[in-house]
Amino acid sequence: MLRKNIIHKSLSKPVLFVGCERLPFTIVVTVGGVLIMAYQTILVFILVLFYYLVSIMLIRRVNEHDPQFFRCLMRYLQFYQDFYPANEFYPGKPDKSYSFFD
Repeated sequence: MLRKNIIHKSLSKPVLFVGCERLPFTIVVTVGGVLIMAYQTILVFILVLFYYLVSIMLIRRVNEHDPQFFRCLMRYLQFYQDFYPANEFYPGKPDKSYSFFD
């Protein structure tokens, strides 16, 4: 008889805050808060509320399809190099000639 292994969603699914990853949500809220504190007018308040709604909806839509999209994007931007040298060494040690007599 085969035994069933139960995989709980809490162990395999990433934790999202309001359906968004924490970093983009924090950036959106911080930028909106700074704008409200800097200008303190009703027009800016209304525009920031609209900015909150639109940006959180966009982040949630992206995170529905790939819950770790922004984490992968940040890793790509952090470790991307413009040039990967064509040799077997990583990360780009200088080429040496491999001759039998060196």
